[in-house]
Amino acid sequence: MGQRTWSGFIVIAVIGLTVATAAPVRAGHEDGKVLLFSQPIAKADAIWMAMQQGFFKDEKLDVTVKWFSAGTTAMQTFQSGKDGKRGFGDFNTGGELPAANFWQNMDEAYALLAVIERDTEGYVGIARADIKTGQDLKGKTIATRVGSTGSWFVSEYLKAQGLAEKDVTIKNMDPHIMPPALDRGDIDAFFIWEPYGAQALKISGARVHKLTTAKGYMNGYLVLGAWKWYVRDHPGVTERMLRAIDRGRQYAAQHKDDVIKFAREQFSMQDTAPVEADYSYNERVVGLDKVAWDDFHKLAVWMKEIGLLKRPWNPKAFFEPRPLLRALPERVSSEFRW
Repeated sequence: MGQRTWSGFIVIAVIGLTVATAAPVRAGHEDGKVLLFSQPIAKADAIWMAMQQGFFKDEKLDVTVKWFSAGTTAMQTFQSGKDGKRGFGDFNTGGELPAANFWQNMDEAYALLAVIERDTEGYVGIARADIKTGQDLKGKTIATRVGSTGSWFVSEYLKAQGLAEKDVTIKNMDPHIMPPALDRGDIDAFFIWEPYGAQALKISGARVHKLTTAKGYMNGYLVLGAWKWYVRDHPGVTERMLRAIDRGRQYAAQHKDDVIKFAREQFSMQDTAPVEADYSYNERVVGLDKVAWDDFHKLAVWMKEIGLLKRPWNPKAFFEPRPLLRALPERVSSEFRW
């Protein structure tokens, strides 16, 4: 897959839902007002619960959240300028590959602050029922969100099956389009995160099946990042965000019913089974640990191999551990202490 360009102001995948207090949105103009881009998936349940339980407010933060179906799309919007200053939005969540791509494409002006969540079972390859093995994908059309975690997933899976990306046709799609596209026969398979796999199984029934998860191939991540200038110009805000999200992490792990209720009410979900499944897969982190250090090194090697990484990999320029060290020092492993 070629390197994505990140130009233009793209908001087409916004879910159309903003969660805010009654105050007008002036996020980033005052230290207590924050604009966060995130995804309406259970991988973000630490953020969901920080909102629902008032943990952001406890930290004197007025957080507005804009929801995007894919972190890649959120980052395209995050790039866009506002009020003559580069960048729109204060904090952004998304996958590990979009974060690494964004960092290099923005000339290292972006930093990863913390891992929110990671897992393997919540990333799925869904295929037509007649595609029984990975080798059966040869010559087929596979959808993913190019530039997202799905790109890394499908590449690692194909490699394990003895296939190269040139052996298939990769089609770029937003996640919510994939289940109906598979049902219509426009694609033969897709590789993405839940709940879109569960949606496809519900729509198409026995005509499709779960070919694989990411287990044994890669860890998928949800990470929190920000503009370096924002962290510098708003001292203390990042620490407060991290403390609130960590309280959300702890609450989410102990209150599944509240997570499901949030999904049902906030996103008008009638069928919450996919959220319940995703909930069970979550490894909630809100930290920077050795697993993340090793996984991002593997990601950088892969990006270099396929020509996606255009600049030298520099963890000290990509990660910004200092706010986490100040807020939650026990959540930072030795690899990130420099």
